[in-house]
Amino acid sequence: MDDGSEDAGAPKLKHIADAAGVSIASVSKVLNNRGGVGYESRQRILDAAERFGYQGRAARTLQRAGVTNTAFVIPAEYYSRSQFYEEVIRGALDEAVANSLKIDVRLVPLNPKLLAPEIDGIIKDMQPGALIMLGVDNPVIIDRLAESGLPTVIINGMDRSMRLSCVLPDNWSAGWLATRTLLQAGHREIVHVSLAHRLSMQRRLEGFRIALEEAGIEFVPERHVFDLEGLGFGEADTQNAIRAALKAGRFKDATAFFCGTDLVAVGVMQALSDENLSVPDDYSIIGLDDIAIARHSRPPLNTIRIDRAELGRAGVQLLMERISDPEANVRRVNLGVKLIERASIGAPRKG
Repeated sequence: MDDGSEDAGAPKLKHIADAAGVSIASVSKVLNNRGGVGYESRQRILDAAERFGYQGRAARTLQRAGVTNTAFVIPAEYYSRSQFYEEVIRGALDEAVANSLKIDVRLVPLNPKLLAPEIDGIIKDMQPGALIMLGVDNPVIIDRLAESGLPTVIINGMDRSMRLSCVLPDNWSAGWLATRTLLQAGHREIVHVSLAHRLSMQRRLEGFRIALEEAGIEFVPERHVFDLEGLGFGEADTQNAIRAALKAGRFKDATAFFCGTDLVAVGVMQALSDENLSVPDDYSIIGLDDIAIARHSRPPLNTIRIDRAELGRAGVQLLMERISDPEANVRRVNLGVKLIERASIGAPRKG
């Protein structure tokens, strides 16, 4: 471990500690991928380490493997439009610095037909190198990545064929926990407002279904699922979609909504307000992700928190494992989630 005990390493650790205004122990924790250091201190340490050109164990691993560059492949739509991914990207980039990875950020189209030739070009450019893929589920793209032979990790996506390591939130548990929270508040008529186009959202829906069935409620898709995309709506169109459904009497028996994302939940709240309906007196709502606006909605939103920065850091750590030992077993890491209780859940309305 590069903890400052070696003569060659100790002065550099001390220089980094002095520059960052922290202890040598804190520097050692950050540079060896251990916890216990706050975000701001961690940032100062990483910045100082980069300025001093610190070469720790991770740098030596990269040299032995001949990895000179790493492409961080990000669908441009995620980068420009998603509050969820901002912290994921930041966490991954911070961890890349801590591991001496030279990152080449590549913004690519989300459409698989346009993405495939981009991926072919990136794979060619990265020989030798490594890849970090953000939010990839498409099997055609995954086939190309697996066949390339490059060390590759998927963050917030899944290779169901288990050829590529990946890290993602435990979406099944998130859906189950959100639904159980509403059930424990007394709700029996719950609607899941879904965007079931990606595997992550499908897993959230599966957790929802299981929670209902464990409570003795038969799952009926027409009754329990409001599929935004199936009806031709996107996440940003939630308010209009829910308002139209309310006017049509779609939710007259429902008392609660489990929303696939916090952004969807805020759209549902706004639609209910438009119709002079109150949260949580008329309807209870729980979201998922805990993005920044969740705590500032009216009322503040109950949600399931995903540590998105940790998601990014864990992805880079998985990649370093693949680089260090390409023959090691592929790993799928599900990060835990946490219930955040605020003010958008109450008892079911009477009558």
